[in-house]
Amino acid sequence: MKREGINYPKFKDQFALMDFEAEPLPALSLYPVPEACDLSDWTLTLTGLVGERRTIGREDLRKLPRVREKSPLVCQIFNWSEEPEVEGVRLVDLLKVTGIDASDDGYFAFYSADGFYFEGLPRAIARDPRTLLVFGLDGKPLPTEFGGPLRLWVPFLQGYKSVKWVNTIRAFRKDPVGIKRLLGQSRTSTLGAVGQDRAGVIVARPNNGEASVEI
Repeated sequence: MKREGINYPKFKDQFALMDFEAEPLPALSLYPVPEACDLSDWTLTLTGLVGERRTIGREDLRKLPRVREKSPLVCQIFNWSEEPEVEGVRLVDLLKVTGIDASDDGYFAFYSADGFYFEGLPRAIARDPRTLLVFGLDGKPLPTEFGGPLRLWVPFLQGYKSVKWVNTIRAFRKDPVGIKRLLGQSRTSTLGAVGQDRAGVIVARPNNGEASVEI
């Protein structure tokens, strides 16, 4: 699939992987793609505010309610969007079962197995029921080039917040910022009007402490 209208930013040469003919999504990575890992060999480490730590594996994920739905991914930096069928679990369900949490005005950071990439989310967005940990794509296990075996999926924010190859989640009291802002490649992760219309996304807003907030 050759995607039309792709906008290549000035920092495109910094990407280690850029394949806009890949299906069902473009294959993009700022840093070299880590070695393939089967979900059966995968573990995720979660760390709380005072250093408490939980490590989970595939069997722990299987115990959580499973979600399968059409869900958009929008990248305003490159001017594309897709809406594949993804399968996974709600991040809030995992946080609840592991007991890892942040303060009401706190944050979570998500680290990639590539050893470099990380992004942060306010607690309210992390606990939004639309925020997923995805391990399936269009009825098949999530391929490595798209972030398998597990990636973050935040359909109401720009695509770069949906961190690939997630292997660590950590709670913070203050904003961990995220690598795209640190590199000066993005000022905000919020979808603009065009991105919202393209993906049919309503920008998340506060609701009883569990819904998202704009950032």
